[in-house]
Amino acid sequence: MSDITLPVETDPYDSAEHELPMELFTDFYRITGSLFTAVNRTNGVLNDSEPQLVLHKVITTSLIRSIDSGIESRYARIDKNSIKLAVPNEEAENERLAGRPRASGFSLLRRVLMGMGNFEISGNLHLEQEIEIKSLLLHRTDSFIGVTDASIIYLPNPSRKFTTSTVLINKNHVEFVCSGAY
Repeated sequence: MSDITLPVETDPYDSAEHELPMELFTDFYRITGSLFTAVNRTNGVLNDSEPQLVLHKVITTSLIRSIDSGIESRYARIDKNSIKLAVPNEEAENERLAGRPRASGFSLLRRVLMGMGNFEISGNLHLEQEIEIKSLLLHRTDSFIGVTDASIIYLPNPSRKFTTSTVLINKNHVEFVCSGAY
C-alpha cells in the first residue's frame, strides 16, 4: 500500500486554487467531497494525468446497504481507475454538456444505453458527426466523457436509480453501448 500525501489546505482566495465539489461513484460506493485545484471543471480533474484524487471533507456511502448514513472522514484517496461515474457539480459544466452549442459548431445527439458493471445508463452522447461514436469510445484519449439527460440504475439494488442533467462516465468501464436506445 502506498503512502498518502495529504494536500496542504490553502485559502482558495490567496491562490489560483479553488474548492471543487466532487460526487463520484465506484462499483459499491458514492463518495462526495471536495478538492483544492486550479482546474475549473470536474471533467478536467478526472482527465488529467494524476492517477489518484485526494478529497477532503469526505462522505462515503454504500450503494448496497440501504440504511447507510455514510462514513465521514477528513481525507480520502481515490484511484481514478475505480471511478465509474462522476456527477459534475459546477453549473457552467452542466450547462455546457447539457446541449449548449459547442464553439466548433453543430452537435448531434445520439441516445445510448450503456452497461458499466453495476450501472446501466441511458442518456445522450454529443457527437460532431455520426461516425464519431466509435472514435469517442475507442480512440479518444480522455477517459471520462459526458452523457446528458441521463437515467442511471444501480443494478445490484435497482431501487437505487437517479436522473441527472449530466454525468461523466469512465469509458474504460463501458461493457456495451446500444446506439439509438430509449
